[in-house]
Amino acid sequence: MVQDKAVRYVVDPASLERDLKRFGRLLDALREAVGRTWGGDEVREPTPKEYVKYTQNYQSRAMVDFDKGIITVETIDQRVPKASLKNAIVTTLLTPDDPRAVDMFSDRTVELGETPFLYTEVKDHEGKDIRSDWRAGRFADYLIRSVKTRQVTLDGQERAVLFVTIPMVQDHANIRARKYSELVNRMADRYGVSRNLVYAIIKTESDFNPFAVSRAPAFGLMQIVPTSAGRDVHQFLNGRDGVPSRDFLFMAENNIEYGTVYLHLLQDKYLKGIEPEVTLEYCTIAAYNGGAGSVLRTFDPDQTKAFERINGLAPLEVYRTLRRDLPYEETRRYLAKVLEAKKDFVNF
Repeated sequence: MVQDKAVRYVVDPASLERDLKRFGRLLDALREAVGRTWGGDEVREPTPKEYVKYTQNYQSRAMVDFDKGIITVETIDQRVPKASLKNAIVTTLLTPDDPRAVDMFSDRTVELGETPFLYTEVKDHEGKDIRSDWRAGRFADYLIRSVKTRQVTLDGQERAVLFVTIPMVQDHANIRARKYSELVNRMADRYGVSRNLVYAIIKTESDFNPFAVSRAPAFGLMQIVPTSAGRDVHQFLNGRDGVPSRDFLFMAENNIEYGTVYLHLLQDKYLKGIEPEVTLEYCTIAAYNGGAGSVLRTFDPDQTKAFERINGLAPLEVYRTLRRDLPYEETRRYLAKVLEAKKDFVNF
């Protein structure tokens, strides 16, 4: 089905626009449904670094903050709140490590059965890993004994929300990163990209959240935008125009390959000729977020002169120029974040 979509986008480019509009409508419908159930101030939706999933007619939800390492599960069900909360906890703990099995944009039931995506990142009250319904249920009962309550306002009336918080293990970020080490190392070596740069990009983009999504829209671990980086990489890999689908990019192997190939294209094609290597890396990182054209125009509107100016500056001066003069604040911050994240993966 994924392959069929890629072909369809080439034959009928208008279908791509329809699919992107459909995705926008999915997010809008999610916000509307959540607002009706929880109130406008309580709308939470999936982001690159936070998994959010609604169940039970939008009355229960799970939020996994990968940055802070905190899981919150709560319910606004007024009829059987503890039963609903237990169901939501068990579902969250056993949600499989496959974004294709989870519809984050509706309250559709999660298909359980495969290895949970939180496996080894969360321990129960006995310090045990959780992968069975029995252990997840026991842990849910334990958590509910200390359930907390807060109030929300819906249609002018106060509603009770029951919730629990679950801390992830201290090393959760590295555990998550190691799940993808074989893929990262293989793709980085295949396309001649620094391994720790790929790790740092993933950490900065998604904190290794396999369900990462943004309104851009960008999908997956390396936050690939289908119509820009996705299209460039598709052309490189397949020799023809095409755009990867959302489902395709949610598959970890596809996503890491696409992100790594895009880094390869940036450093070995779009920015080829920039020296030394450290300067090229600064420009590549900034271009991954803001585009190669934006990076070059920061130094000169004329591309040839931009290359000459970059190569005439010391690496530190190039870095300072990018941090000061890039047109988007997000990209200026992004460069510093990725370089800081690289330190965590030097000997990973």
